[in-house]
Amino acid sequence: MKDEPLPARRRINEEHVSVDSLKHALISRFGCREVHIDPVEHDPPDFIVTADGETFPAEVTSIVSLQEYNAKCDDFAKAIRDRADSAGVLFGKYALIITRLPHIPRPASKNGHQLLDTIVSYINATQQREASPELQLTRDNLGEISIAKLSADGLSIGVLWTPLCMWEGDIQSQLVTLIQHAVDDKRRKLQNAEVGPQKALLLLYDAFAYAEPIDAFEAMRQVNGYEWFHSIFWVASFTDRKNQTYPEDPGRNGFFLFSINPTWNDAARR
Repeated sequence: MKDEPLPARRRINEEHVSVDSLKHALISRFGCREVHIDPVEHDPPDFIVTADGETFPAEVTSIVSLQEYNAKCDDFAKAIRDRADSAGVLFGKYALIITRLPHIPRPASKNGHQLLDTIVSYINATQQREASPELQLTRDNLGEISIAKLSADGLSIGVLWTPLCMWEGDIQSQLVTLIQHAVDDKRRKLQNAEVGPQKALLLLYDAFAYAEPIDAFEAMRQVNGYEWFHSIFWVASFTDRKNQTYPEDPGRNGFFLFSINPTWNDAARR
């Protein structure tokens, strides 16, 4: 009898895990009687959280390792190569230049398609040149993305990445960079959506894997501008607790790294 293929593992919905973790903490630890979670169709924000009648726009983002960010850069460079190969315009050695930690779009997204179109147009225009000056593609307060032709030799698209800083195995230092990036990125998006200061919740889903709670608390002390949010909530380790809001996803515990509400502020209690 032929073996049946195993079903593909369902990807965990990090947003669903995060808002349920927040709801569980508010009810079980902070005395909230009613907490409602309402998804927003056109984000930002991702959700509207209502806790005992008070409403908060809430944004969720994953805290991933710098290695995973580097992998995203490599994946986007591969998408450039595939597109340029398909168009028959790749002649020479090119560099995708990443400075600091700009958002790297998914190649299949609308922004990803637009960026790929711009890059392939640049490659097409420079295919007969020995080298070509750097073209800046995107720039904001998080960093920038550029493309440059380095030489006429070869057929390649490489990544040159200069992050904010590079540390050797320092988990807390990496977390400072990653949390700072999340704070800057989500604050900008919420401000563009006309959300005011100290109104929004930021939920940080720990996909870093190696971080302990003490690492997150210590890193938070070195982050700038986090006071713009009402509260910042760290979605920590998996538990045996069921996800009450979205039962198809697992449950997690969590704690507040910061809150202007003194009864929610786990950091102030440390």
